[in-house]
Amino acid sequence: MNTTKSTKLQYKFLFIISTAYLAVDINMQGFMALMPFVRDEFSITRAQAGLYSTAYFLLATLIAIYSGSVVDKIGSKKGMIFGVSSVGVLLILHSAAPHFFVLLILALLTGLVFSIITPSLNKAVMYKVSAENRATSMGIMQMGGGVGGFLGATFLPVLGEIYSWRIAVLFSGSLALIVALFLFIFYQEDNKKDEDYALKQKEQASFKESISILLKNKNLMLVCALGFALGTAVGSIPAHYTLYLTQDVNMSRTVAGLSLGFFQIGGIVGRPALGYVNDKFFNGDRSLGLTSVAFSLVFIQLFYSFYISNFAPTTYLIYFSSFLTGVMALGWMSLFFTTIAELSSAELTGIGTGVALVFLRSGVVVSPPIFGHLADISGSYQLSWLVSAVVLLTFTSVFHLILKKNNG
Repeated sequence: MNTTKSTKLQYKFLFIISTAYLAVDINMQGFMALMPFVRDEFSITRAQAGLYSTAYFLLATLIAIYSGSVVDKIGSKKGMIFGVSSVGVLLILHSAAPHFFVLLILALLTGLVFSIITPSLNKAVMYKVSAENRATSMGIMQMGGGVGGFLGATFLPVLGEIYSWRIAVLFSGSLALIVALFLFIFYQEDNKKDEDYALKQKEQASFKESISILLKNKNLMLVCALGFALGTAVGSIPAHYTLYLTQDVNMSRTVAGLSLGFFQIGGIVGRPALGYVNDKFFNGDRSLGLTSVAFSLVFIQLFYSFYISNFAPTTYLIYFSSFLTGVMALGWMSLFFTTIAELSSAELTGIGTGVALVFLRSGVVVSPPIFGHLADISGSYQLSWLVSAVVLLTFTSVFHLILKKNNG
């Protein structure tokens, strides 16, 4: 891994590693867009549909810290290739699942191998990119996930309508294997740098000592807590968005899939845009950037609860709202992981990312079934949006007040 840090944006490097996120999100978000097809075939409730996302992130959450430690040992390239290729194989197996329960088991395993990808990518950026462009670079790298999510949400439902959801998933899983081969060929590491890095790792604190150091970092823990609240939005919105639009807003499955696509486009734009704004206009004030995004997302969720759910919005308003929601609900992650990496230090980026992922994915795991259950008992998703907004508002307000107190 080349550890020479340039003050310029390194587009070739960022493009190559971004394909890892592209491959994973084509499958993850694409399968979420196919959930109406899956629900029809297996006759499941909305709460049961939300369990897929929970299962996907459950094991990924439980072993996130260990996954980060593994990446700190083996390096980013091996982590990326293993993660992407394994996701591809498991999604191909999705296409043959005879029962929804089998899909939940496969979701557990897919989340397990996915857990190594984010620490791998964050470590690559942390070692390659200088501080003044780090949030922007993290956002550009994460654009791969947005592009993948858009392609999956837009085209997999079309394939599902023409053929079946199983054929669509078979296609996306095969694409992940191709991307793994691409990374193997084109992501070149500097062997001399790798040897120096491995030697440094041997001199580094033990896993237990590293965890202790990170847990004593109060600022890191505060950001992680906000990550939990933001994670509830990342988990619940994509998992239920197409169901919400088809059942509460009476949109067709195709329009709902396109809306999820616009949501992903918003994420594509939001990741680098929010990072750039923070680097250039907020003078690198990560806490101010995170607070601003969180409060904006609260407002958006209230808009869905009180306006979109009660009136008859036009298709164009749904598309625009989906885009704006994606900007905020997905765009914050580049800023969040930049903050985590900087608070953790370069040597502990992998484990630090793992600690942060435990908090973030805990929100992702618990929110989809609760979001769906609230819709089941109330008859619509209006209460779900409201409760989600209140939870995020509470966490963000506490985060803001503690920071204000600490800064005098």
